[in-house]
Amino acid sequence: MADIVPELKTKEIIKPKMKKLTLLIGISLIVTSCVTNKYISKNVKATEITEIKYFAPLSYVSLIEKGNKSVLNDSLSSISKVLLDSVIRNNNNFRIEKRIDVNGIKNNIKVNNELSFLIQTIMNNRKLEGVKLTPTIDSIMKSNKQRFAMASVTTGFGRKKGNYGNQVAKGIGVGILTLGMYAPVPIKSSFSLFTIILDSERNEVVYYCKTLPIEKSPTDLMTIEKQYRTLYEGYIYE
Repeated sequence: MADIVPELKTKEIIKPKMKKLTLLIGISLIVTSCVTNKYISKNVKATEITEIKYFAPLSYVSLIEKGNKSVLNDSLSSISKVLLDSVIRNNNNFRIEKRIDVNGIKNNIKVNNELSFLIQTIMNNRKLEGVKLTPTIDSIMKSNKQRFAMASVTTGFGRKKGNYGNQVAKGIGVGILTLGMYAPVPIKSSFSLFTIILDSERNEVVYYCKTLPIEKSPTDLMTIEKQYRTLYEGYIYE
């Protein structure tokens, strides 16, 4: 994080309970990705959102090595995070060049968990109303005199080389045994983006959007760029 802190290895900084919480939030974001994909506050117009900064992206990317069991992967998550950060800075339609500085490892962990919590709360409630900013995020934004801030999350999974072919072969085998009545087709990869826009003046989230999951790699730059553009279509730009 050029403007925040150096890239940190999850295993080195997160205590067991905190790591478990982060993992559960990441899995939850992936599993519950079929609800309504956009919520817009009636209290703030898109034209009011100026001088916006962003929190460093979050990333929960898993790897399937054996069968169809996915495990959160630090390396893939880090790659996806760095790519998304680059896309945010270079999007001409909604360009946000500056990140919000968060000092200290503990504060970074708190911010990451609180951002995930806000997104999960919106997904569970299926509305923005009543979702207030969390303490650490609210404090950081106000201390920086920053009214608006954006946060984003990338989720998805990839497969270890050779795994997909093996699962296709198994699916064909099942299809033969069931005389074609059931032939499972594995998904090679999956990718989805989430975003929220925070308003410290009103102490609330004013925008939420997610892209529908697509069968693309969460570490493919062109895919990330394309999906990121769709997050703000019809809101920030046409």
